[in-house]
Amino acid sequence: MGMKRYILLAFLLLTAASQAQNWTAFNTGNSELGNTVMAMASDKKNQKWFGTDLGLARLTGKSWTDFSMFNEKLKDQYVNCLTVDGNNVIWIGTDDYGVIEFDGSRWTEYKSEMKRLQMKFISAIAIDRNEVKWIGVTLGGLVRYDGNEWEKYTAQSSGLLSDFILCVAIDRRNRKWIGTNDGLSVFDDNRWTSYTTQNSQLPDKIVPAILIDKNDVKWIATLGGLARLEGTTWKIYNTSNSPLPCNSINDLAFDPSGAIWMVTDKGVALFDGKSSWQVYTPKNAKIPNDVIRRVIVDGQGNKWFGSALQGAVRFSAHPVKGCVRDEKGNPVAGVTLTAGSATATTDASGEYCLEMPINGSATLVPDFEGRTFEPASRKLTTVTGALFAQDFVCSSAMVAQGNSGENIIINPYLEQGYITITMESPMAEVEFVNAKGESIRTIPQYKNEARITISRMPKANYTLYIRTAKGEKSVQFNLK
Repeated sequence: MGMKRYILLAFLLLTAASQAQNWTAFNTGNSELGNTVMAMASDKKNQKWFGTDLGLARLTGKSWTDFSMFNEKLKDQYVNCLTVDGNNVIWIGTDDYGVIEFDGSRWTEYKSEMKRLQMKFISAIAIDRNEVKWIGVTLGGLVRYDGNEWEKYTAQSSGLLSDFILCVAIDRRNRKWIGTNDGLSVFDDNRWTSYTTQNSQLPDKIVPAILIDKNDVKWIATLGGLARLEGTTWKIYNTSNSPLPCNSINDLAFDPSGAIWMVTDKGVALFDGKSSWQVYTPKNAKIPNDVIRRVIVDGQGNKWFGSALQGAVRFSAHPVKGCVRDEKGNPVAGVTLTAGSATATTDASGEYCLEMPINGSATLVPDFEGRTFEPASRKLTTVTGALFAQDFVCSSAMVAQGNSGENIIINPYLEQGYITITMESPMAEVEFVNAKGESIRTIPQYKNEARITISRMPKANYTLYIRTAKGEKSVQFNLK
């Protein structure tokens, strides 16, 4: 086995070890979790709350607390949804006991309201800017609670599309977006608007999750893929036009960079909202070989994934993703990139993805024998979320020849329309001379490694002269 193969194998082993350290599984064997995680939330103290088929569990630092129906006032073992209000109070949606409020020491039940409004099988709780709770009930419609009064909306009594509520989200205008099993309903406290597969580009009528970004763009998870709605403009992402591992999307969450984490029936997808994706499956990450139900991102940037049968997994790193291409725009495979202790190698598409520690700082450096890179490195300072488009252009450098003992390398990024010159001297005179011996362009004070734009120069064969205090060197190249 050659030295390059040994080095590549070492890099791959380092990458695998790094990834393994960033993924931590929690289940009945090492935590207070039930194996079926149906809800997750992170509060203002960065405590993690988990709703399972065995009740409620809390993780504070490394300590677990079990709030199951067997030893607490939580009477229901099925916790379907969790939401934290402005006072750091946990609102718990259950199967048979409706909504329960828990402030860390006191439990508050709403028995009479649950009975009067037939609020069983709570599926979602959202809190608007006025601290009004909007409660989704499976087969029971939508309930509004402002702290004093309760009000119920059903398909029969309002413009709600369906009584089968799956999720509720609040936009920047305080409108309620309600995902149902029959489409999407929007309520502005006065008027209802509906989006269905018949009157819009909604890819599927079942809407399990809705995410609203800082620009008030709606990201809608459906069983037919991801829908982006900005104003009246739709864009659909599915397995036919994106790297999504599965069209059945169960939940969505933003990380601190604004990137979207999606959990599906076949793995996890990360999307920057524009064009860059990263997919995690049991083959390349320590996630359950199972349906992923829920995802949250906590106050430290950790990603938590809740599964249907295999507990929860924490991902305590931020992906850094990019592409390496040559001067002609072709992908370059086999380039090694390092950032601190993290290492990755570009694949056949020239793409790489490495995992940076949360809040980590490092310099990302590409390396490939006989090649130079533009830029030579990228500084990653206090990484707080996924980083996309950390791209490099790889060039086969040309070595200048002449009477100077100085090492001078020309890096031709012809496809990008520029070149750079790397030399020992800080300054040089640079001259372009055509095949007729005519001086076409002179730069009297060229600074080491500065870009020289050549996109507007005549297409011809050139001799490039570099004159420093140590002497003169030259190289020939063809600008096509």
